Amino acid sequence: MIDAQIIPATQAHIEEIIPRVREADKDEFLAANGWDARRVLETGLKTSTFTCAGLINGQVIAIFGVAPASMIGGNGIPWLVGTDELETYQRTFLRHCKKVVNAMHMVYPYLENYVDARNHVAKAWLHWIGFTLDEAAPYGVLGMNFHHFYREKK
Repeated sequence: MIDAQIIPATQAHIEEIIPRVREADKDEFLAANGWDARRVLETGLKTSTFTCAGLINGQVIAIFGVAPASMIGGNGIPWLVGTDELETYQRTFLRHCKKVVNAMHMVYPYLENYVDARNHVAKAWLHWIGFTLDEAAPYGVLGMNFHHFYREKK
């Protein structure tokens, strides 16, 4: 039986996930802003309204959250850092996603961010959860193709 939990993320969860972050996520961070996974996660933990760790059988497989886009306005920036195990347990993960995104919408009526065009797993997840993905266009410090994605509260 699979024991799936979503709990508030801590620095200990970051330390656990760092060695196992998916290559696609690392590539995306470098292309977007030149950051490594540690900087992305620690910044997310500090700046987000809420940050959660997704655990399967006690092991961290993802850390995710939502940060305010600015001090004014109601836009939130959802983000997620995962491991390869996220794909192994994708059905379990996806079952919990809609509740989490709905919780994000309780604070932010409009969610938006960018996803690397090469990150096929992330794009499929975003589509499934109800985000709209714009056509890919150059973005970030390396000028790679990214999709702007967004979702409005229903």
